[in-house]
Amino acid sequence: MMGTSLLSMPWAIKEAGFISGIVLLLVMAGIMMYTCYRVQKAVDIMKEMVEVLEFSDVCKQYFGKAAEVVALVSSLTSLLGGMIVYWILMSNFLYHVVSFIFYESENNFNSSSLMNHTTYSDAVCPNAATIDNSSLNGAISTSVSTLYHSPLIGNFPVGNSVFDRIWDEEKTVPFFLIILMAPLVNFKSPTIFTKMNALGAVSVMYLFIFTAVKSAKWGIHIDFSSVDSVLPDYTKNFRSTFPALTGVSALAYFVQNSCISITRNQKNPKNNVRDIILAYILVAVSYVYIGSIFYSSYPLSKSCIQDNLLNNIETNDVMAFVARIGLFFQILCVFPLLIFIFRLQFLHYVFGSVWPSLKHVLVLNVVLIGVCIIFAIFLPHIGRIIGFVGAFCGFSFGICLPCLVYLKACHLGHGGLKLTWPKIVIHCILIVIGFLNFVGQFTIIGKTN
Repeated sequence: MMGTSLLSMPWAIKEAGFISGIVLLLVMAGIMMYTCYRVQKAVDIMKEMVEVLEFSDVCKQYFGKAAEVVALVSSLTSLLGGMIVYWILMSNFLYHVVSFIFYESENNFNSSSLMNHTTYSDAVCPNAATIDNSSLNGAISTSVSTLYHSPLIGNFPVGNSVFDRIWDEEKTVPFFLIILMAPLVNFKSPTIFTKMNALGAVSVMYLFIFTAVKSAKWGIHIDFSSVDSVLPDYTKNFRSTFPALTGVSALAYFVQNSCISITRNQKNPKNNVRDIILAYILVAVSYVYIGSIFYSSYPLSKSCIQDNLLNNIETNDVMAFVARIGLFFQILCVFPLLIFIFRLQFLHYVFGSVWPSLKHVLVLNVVLIGVCIIFAIFLPHIGRIIGFVGAFCGFSFGICLPCLVYLKACHLGHGGLKLTWPKIVIHCILIVIGFLNFVGQFTIIGKTN
């Protein structure tokens, strides 16, 4: 369940406000945990009557072909959204890693070229150029300008060399990635990538350590009492752009489309519910930890926090360099898995075979990678993508279908269940919450940084 959404948690908390962000992360964890539990129980109940493999089969049994299509589309959307986000992140990590190596070899990382005038030389504000310091005045103007000042483009010394023209994060690197990914996405079996995916646990642990070290170095920089929003430590407890967080968290907690596959080989099936609850608790604590600690310790203006927290760290920072390498290779292993699962679900549904022919597979892979490249070039903002994809999948597959299936099972008396008005009201409220979360993503367009 837990992956690169960790990188967006500080940004999500910034958009929601500090206290409300933490509360909403826990509330969304509770909602998604409950509906995941409902998915598990729905399959268990249906297995007593007919043979089913996935939750989409249960949806088909209760509501017909249309429900199965909705489940399939939601699942494919979540997979495509993950691919897009991963391609953007791989482009970002590869860009910074190669640039780090190039500038180190050129000995171009030095204080005179970076001219960082703060005591927090490893923290950067990538969107500093968009801040209008002319509206500031007096001592505040001087201090804020000092905090923001850095003659960099993308954390690098300004330059117009051949390397700068060839190696561009948005214009060229997404295409260079094809060289690495093209051979990997055409494998017939994902076994090797499944085994290598164990790197994910190492990457997550390193992010925990990375955040702890940076926060210990920077200290705490939050001020709830300040009324002057231009001060770096200024902190809001609530912001109207909170749907950015609920959208991100809907995908961050989204595992409804794969929880049955995960628990199918459980040695003791009676522990499935317990393990689902423990998983959500651990993931929620992890998201709150990374989000709140990085947000509260970030030493520059909170408006600078990016939807990828590593973008707020200097490229010449060694710990960030190691983090980018680790995450790059982790995603390099996960991306072919997403392609494989998408291909399996889509081709099996359309053609009745997971490998109709090499031509079908190649065409599908080209289309999927093409979509990823388009987003990496024209909309390289993972927070917005995760928000929309998460809100849609969270509403349709994550909340709506599990609630409707449960109410239908109660109505039919399956598994000894009975339909009552409190159950109807509670589950209708959950569906409305999911719908409002999806609508909310449209209301904050242009309002998030």
